Amino acid sequence: MMNISNFKSLFFITALTLGSVFLVQCDGESDYNTDYDNDSNTFAEEREELVDRMEGLRDDIDERLDELGSRIDDAGDEADEGLEEAYEELRNDRSELERAIDDARNASEDTWADVKSETENVYNDVSSSFEDWVNNIQDRLSSDQ
Repeated sequence: MMNISNFKSLFFITALTLGSVFLVQCDGESDYNTDYDNDSNTFAEEREELVDRMEGLRDDIDERLDELGSRIDDAGDEADEGLEEAYEELRNDRSELERAIDDARNASEDTWADVKSETENVYNDVSSSFEDWVNNIQDRLSSDQ
């Protein structure tokens, strides 16, 4: 059973995580580039920026997986099956994101347009799924009290 202090800590961590995801997605910089003379540099910069965003999301997911994994371990046999399923869903999303990070890192300038589109789609899908996951877990944990 979760006490109020633990719930407040979980809520604070969740708020920080969501704030981080929001800040990463809304950095205020335009992706539109008119510097056609520097395509190689643009490719490298775009790739690094996308990889950095995906790694930030992966790190946020890792934190949540650690937290939920500890809760499940502490609960032992009494762990809610829904929490275990949520944990596995998030692990699968993390794996998908990790594959996209590898694809982006290994992309060449010739393959960048396709890889960028695919990895941005993965990032957006996983980011949205992660936000939904966080809300679902908050609801589930608050109903357990």
